[in-house]
Amino acid sequence: MPNAQKIARVEEVAQDLSQAKSAALIQYQGLSADDIARLRDQVKQTGGRLEVVKNSLISRALEKIGISLPQPLTGPTAIAYCQTDEIAPLKEIDKVNKDKEKTSFKYGVYNRQLLALDQLKQFLSLPSKTNLLAQFVGGLANPLIRLVYSLRYNQTRLVLALKAISQK
Repeated sequence: MPNAQKIARVEEVAQDLSQAKSAALIQYQGLSADDIARLRDQVKQTGGRLEVVKNSLISRALEKIGISLPQPLTGPTAIAYCQTDEIAPLKEIDKVNKDKEKTSFKYGVYNRQLLALDQLKQFLSLPSKTNLLAQFVGGLANPLIRLVYSLRYNQTRLVLALKAISQK
């Protein structure tokens, strides 16, 4: 029989999942307490939050927001909520996975849809929001910089020609 604490916890997790820009379910078995604390700090610095939740509560919270898992969750599971940037916190977790090879992604959640592992890997391959903005601004600035350079080119050649004549 479910008690009030568990019901409230399911509501809280469901609300956090629906408010997050993206989220991922992670297996963290094999990490020490220090490694988990370091991972939490790294995720927090990039605008996310890492939280360990029971599998049954995660499943119920996902069902509450309209997502059903194809297979039941097994093993210890943590949820990474991405609150400011959709990808940056997940990339930090992926870095730890490449270094330690003890964490792994189970599923991802984006736009209230479940992402399988291969879809999540494609999602992680996207550049971050700041990189995309930088590329966009660079793309807008490039033609203007070229225009300024081309307008100055003839003036620069004239100045160099006058300088060469004055030196003779």
